[in-house]
Amino acid sequence: MDHEYINLLKSSLEKNNVEVKLLKPFHYAAIINILALIFYRFRGYRLAHIHWLYIFPCSFVMKLFYILCKSLKITIIWEMHNIVSHSATMQDYKISKWFYENVDAIIYHSQDDIQRAKSELQTNVDKLHIVVPHGNFNNSYENNISKIDARKALDIDVKSRVVLCFGAIRKNRGYEYLIEAIKTLNNTVALIVGKIQDKDVYYILQQYAKINNNIKLIAKTKWIPDHDIQYFFNACDVVVLPYTDITTSGVIPLSYAFSKPVITTAIGGIKDIVNSDVGILVPPCDSIELRNAIENIFRLDIETMGKNAYVYSQEAFNWDKNSQKINIFYESLLEN
Repeated sequence: MDHEYINLLKSSLEKNNVEVKLLKPFHYAAIINILALIFYRFRGYRLAHIHWLYIFPCSFVMKLFYILCKSLKITIIWEMHNIVSHSATMQDYKISKWFYENVDAIIYHSQDDIQRAKSELQTNVDKLHIVVPHGNFNNSYENNISKIDARKALDIDVKSRVVLCFGAIRKNRGYEYLIEAIKTLNNTVALIVGKIQDKDVYYILQQYAKINNNIKLIAKTKWIPDHDIQYFFNACDVVVLPYTDITTSGVIPLSYAFSKPVITTAIGGIKDIVNSDVGILVPPCDSIELRNAIENIFRLDIETMGKNAYVYSQEAFNWDKNSQKINIFYESLLEN
C-alpha cells in the first residue's frame, strides 16, 4: 500500500526492531491477503494493524478477515484515522461499530476521539487503547520551489494573499464558509485543491470558481501526485481548513511540513494540534469568524508562525516517539 503515512510508520517501527509486512486492500487482493495472513502467522507474525476500513470491500470480507485472525490467534488493532468513512451511510456506522466492538485494541490520534467514537457509534464498550498523535510529514515531499515560481506555475498573482484549502473534495471541508469568508476580503485568493470524491460538491465549487476571480479551483480525478504537492503549499501564505466534521487531519501536519500556519475549526482532536503559535482556531460553520481569522492572520508574522509550525510538528508529531509508544502497546497486548 503506497501511502506516505503507512511508509513512515513502517520505517519508524522497523527502527524499533518490529518486523512489518504490508498487505494490499482486500478489494483486489482478498485471496492473496488470506494466504499471506496464514503464511506470515506461521512465520511468527502475531498482530494485524488496520488503518482504514475502506480496505474491506464489504462487511462479509471484514468479518472473514476477523474470523481468520481469531482462528490464527492474531491480535487486531484499529488505528482510528476516521470513526466512520466520509459521507457515511447507516451501514457504514454499523460496520464501524461492529469492528470497534470486536477488535482487540484501538489507537486514537487524540484524547477527544475516545468518547466521541463511543458516542457516534452508539456503544458503551470501552476498549484497550493508547493515544498517539498523527505523525509529521517533515521532509517527506519535495520542497525546493519558491513562492514566486509556484505562483507563476499556477497562474496566481505574486502580489495576492493566497489561502490554500487542500484535500479530497467532499462535503465536510466547509468550502461554503471559506467562499463566503473571502467575498469581501481584498486581494485574497482561495486556492482549492484536491481529488474529487463528491461530484455534487465539485460541481458547486466549479460554478463558484467560474464567476469569482478570487477562487482558483484545481480538482483532479486522481490523487495529487507527490511531486506536485509543493506547488500548492509553496504558492500559499496560509492554509485554511474550515472542516465541519473530522476525526484526524493529515493536512495539518502536511501544512506544518511546508512551514505554513493553519486556520481551522476547533472540533475534535484538531484542538490539540493547533495553537496560537502556529495558527488560529475558529468555530465551525461560521464564515464571519473565519473571515476575521483570515484578516487577522495577515496582520501577524506568518513567516515566524510557519517556522514555529515546522518545529512544533517535528517535536509533537515525532515518529520515533510514536513508534516507541506503539511498540510498547504491541508488546503489552501480545503478553496478555
